[in-house]
Amino acid sequence: MSKAWPQKPKGLSERSYRKYMAKTKSVTINGMEFTLQSVSPTWYLNHNDETGMTSAKPKTARYMDGLFRNVVVSPKEVQNGGMEYFDAAEDLSTAEKLVKEIESFLRGRE
Repeated sequence: MSKAWPQKPKGLSERSYRKYMAKTKSVTINGMEFTLQSVSPTWYLNHNDETGMTSAKPKTARYMDGLFRNVVVSPKEVQNGGMEYFDAAEDLSTAEKLVKEIESFLRGRE
């Protein structure tokens, strides 16, 4: 069982949290290796709210894009391109599996 997210001290920015306190994990999906880095629980919950994932009208593509850009640190093409990377590759399967891995990783269900 992995340890829970370290609590983000008051006054520590999200960027500093990620740099000094975040945990990482490598996953392989459909032959591609991805490195994930945790975000603070507050960022994750706010992202869910901002993309409507907690409402009746979710914006799933925007939600996935935000996770790819903020949680995936490698490959850089995925971090920088977000959902556009998978659009260009016409690869919904990998994108969906990657989101499930990210959610599991962030919730500590590795």
